[in-house]
Amino acid sequence: MAGPDHNTEASLIGAAVTMFQEKGFQKTRVSDVVAMAGVAQGTFYNYFKSKEEIFRHICNGFIKEVKILFISRTEHIFDGDSAAEIRENVHATIDELFVIYMENLSVAEILFREGIGNGGLFKEIYEDILFTFIDLIREQIETGVEKGFLKTDDPGTAAVFLFGLFERSLFYFLLVRQNTDLKVLREMLADFILKGLSLKDG
Repeated sequence: MAGPDHNTEASLIGAAVTMFQEKGFQKTRVSDVVAMAGVAQGTFYNYFKSKEEIFRHICNGFIKEVKILFISRTEHIFDGDSAAEIRENVHATIDELFVIYMENLSVAEILFREGIGNGGLFKEIYEDILFTFIDLIREQIETGVEKGFLKTDDPGTAAVFLFGLFERSLFYFLLVRQNTDLKVLREMLADFILKGLSLKDG
């Protein structure tokens, strides 16, 4: 018996992304996805049990990339030996986030426009990324505070603020407003983050 055809799976995923963008998650049917992919409806179920499953698959692929970046970058984002090194770490993290979002704009749009409104399905996906990232950011803020570079009385709350800043800013400037000068945006984001955490220039 032949195994899964990765080209067919990729076609279904691409079609689902397009249909979710055009019609929204709730209004999209499996029949819409297979029609766009050019395959029989039964073929869909060889790869995914439902439109919910393919939606989760699409979101998880994007989130995995962002999570890998956050884990690799936020492990050391505030633990430099100087204010200049910390600022450069923040710049590098923002730059890499831009790249991942730009390469996955269609999926990011589905995740942020559709996900929140779909209750239980998205709650599982969103809370996983939320808690993972907030914990990572909190740990690094604590490192910066311990080294005397940053100042905040509540690293946990500051981490929530930073997560929200990244998430909503990237959504707005890359998906809603568009045509943003990313170099200027990077500088403004970094400045806002570091001033909010009272980065000491000494």
